[in-house]
Amino acid sequence: MGCAVSCVNRATMSLFGRHNNDNDARAVLERKLYIAKESPEPDFDLSECQLRQVPSGTYSICKVYRKEYLYLHNNNLQSLEEGGQLSDLYLIKVINLSGNRFSYLPNDIRYLVNLTELYIQHNLIKTLPETIQYMQSLKILDVSDNKLKSLTPSIGKLKNLRKLNITQNPDLNELCPELCLVTNLTTLEIDGDQFLFPPPDIATQDTVAIMKFLCKKMNIEYCSPLSTEADLATVQTPNMVLDPFARRNTQTWEEQEASIMEQENRLHKAAKEQRERFLNKVLQEQIELDSEIAKVHSVKENDRQKLIKAIQEEEKEITCLVNNFIQSDNLKPEIIQQQLAYEQSEHDRLLEITRQNYDNIRKVDVLRAMEMLIEEDYTVKHSKKYYEDSLNNMKQNMLIQDLEVSEKLTELLNAKDQSRTTLVEQLLEDQDIQKAIVASLLEKVDSRTWSLNQEISLISSHLARLSVIEQEKKKLQIAYNYNELLQQRVQLVNLLDDLFGQQNKRRKQLVETLREMETETNKSNDFWLKNYQRLIDSAPRSLLNVGKSLDPALANYLLQEGVIHCLPFLVKFLFSDEPIVSITREDLKLSGVSLSSDREGIIRAINSYVGAKCENHNFEASTSITPSAPVEENVEEQKFTGVVTTNSDVSVMEAECVICMDAQSEVVFVPCGHMCCCQSCSGKEMDSCPMCRSSIERIIKVMIA
Repeated sequence: MGCAVSCVNRATMSLFGRHNNDNDARAVLERKLYIAKESPEPDFDLSECQLRQVPSGTYSICKVYRKEYLYLHNNNLQSLEEGGQLSDLYLIKVINLSGNRFSYLPNDIRYLVNLTELYIQHNLIKTLPETIQYMQSLKILDVSDNKLKSLTPSIGKLKNLRKLNITQNPDLNELCPELCLVTNLTTLEIDGDQFLFPPPDIATQDTVAIMKFLCKKMNIEYCSPLSTEADLATVQTPNMVLDPFARRNTQTWEEQEASIMEQENRLHKAAKEQRERFLNKVLQEQIELDSEIAKVHSVKENDRQKLIKAIQEEEKEITCLVNNFIQSDNLKPEIIQQQLAYEQSEHDRLLEITRQNYDNIRKVDVLRAMEMLIEEDYTVKHSKKYYEDSLNNMKQNMLIQDLEVSEKLTELLNAKDQSRTTLVEQLLEDQDIQKAIVASLLEKVDSRTWSLNQEISLISSHLARLSVIEQEKKKLQIAYNYNELLQQRVQLVNLLDDLFGQQNKRRKQLVETLREMETETNKSNDFWLKNYQRLIDSAPRSLLNVGKSLDPALANYLLQEGVIHCLPFLVKFLFSDEPIVSITREDLKLSGVSLSSDREGIIRAINSYVGAKCENHNFEASTSITPSAPVEENVEEQKFTGVVTTNSDVSVMEAECVICMDAQSEVVFVPCGHMCCCQSCSGKEMDSCPMCRSSIERIIKVMIA
């Protein structure tokens, strides 16, 4: 006993998993083990201890301390093998294994011969073992909420079973017909709607209707169960909470030992009675066998007597014949000789007939045997020929299939080449692709679209500069007016929203223009290619690349004056290698700038740009520059063309992403206006700006020119 207890104490450290440090569960387990050893109660409660395996020596404790109720529910058990030998649980009457992770029951459960109640609901059991048939004392079996697919026919041998619960098993839709052999079953709980056998109209009725249906299928007569209410009284329901320290009406140790001894005496007495019944049965069978043997001997004796009687009668007849022959021989020897000759001839004739019949029978047997051999030989030859023909056909079919596969592969390759050629030709003639190319080029050479793109790029650059300036001031701890920067960013963001709206509106106008072009009556097959070539020819070559070489300072002044949309008319001046200060109002009018306000704005923007450039090169310039000879000479010396060359010293301040510190900032947060994140970092879930921590309403994606 001490050895079993020490085994349990040593095993408690590994019962809760490798990484589980739940000291409370371990304390509860130790406390329940102590109660089981010290308390005289027949209950052994190890429920709700977060066990992964049964403590070693548990079954020995149940045997030594005469426990009758074992509670292992609400744990994480998967097997009963670690607790010892199940044969030590022969005194157990109630086992509760509900709320665990059992997928099967061991075959050694057959040793629980005194078990009356078994609760295994809320597990993962797929089938019941065949050895459950040896648990003849079982009265209540609860297998609800499991993964059962079928019931074993062995369950029909549980003669004392009173209650069976198999609800909440989704894969179980048939009852085994052998269940009708459980004659004492009074309560059967199933989900009748999902059953196929018995049908739902029967399965949804009470237990009596289901049992009658199964008895009818088995061709046996239904017997109503015995109405013994004492058998249905459960010792403890599976949901009952056990309090180990509650005071119960129990017996003393002496009374308990006396009751146990009485129970063992009853068991021995029952075994003795069963042995006597078995011996009586064997003796009865032996008596019946002897009676049968006596009957057989009597029948044989009767046959023997009949045979002896028949022989005696034959001997009497032969004696009579001999006497008659002797008498007749003395009287008429000629007649007797004739009779003997006739009998001899008759005997010879009968003998010859018998010999001929025997020879005929032998000939028939030989002929039949020869026919069978010939048929077998023919069958073997036919099977061999069929096999050879089948083998040849199979080889021929395989060769034909190989040829067909080769031909199909060749055809497939040819078809693939033809389809590739067709697709290339269709791609060259595809009107939709040509239309998309024309639309892209039209949007690129459109002056209004180009000016909107330049304005968006400039505003994005300003937002990036403001974000970089604010970051640098924060790093250097320089005091700055936050509200002023915030107001500038908000104004720029509003302007950026307005420009995006104008850009979308302009795109819709270009789409309408394409639709009008498409509805022309003189449309030919190469309509879009001709329009594409017309746009290429009409657009200045430098206009397509002006965004890459335009000085941002000049674009800024054009934007401030509100004449950025007139930039396409300045292309021939910007790429003429002549200073832009020499541009006059007449030149602008001739190039296509019809409004005088636009011409004045362009002149003011050029003068501001030239003045700013002169200040950067330490030249003195007034705020209002008028075209004069000295200024033109200085300007011509500087050659301010408004185009940035590859050797330009213009540096663009780029905003770096404050999150990844690698990519360039591409998005603007609204409403704070900070441009401090790249597109990939802004795709992450962010609720506030990483610089000012203000909430983000939406995000605008921009590109810095």
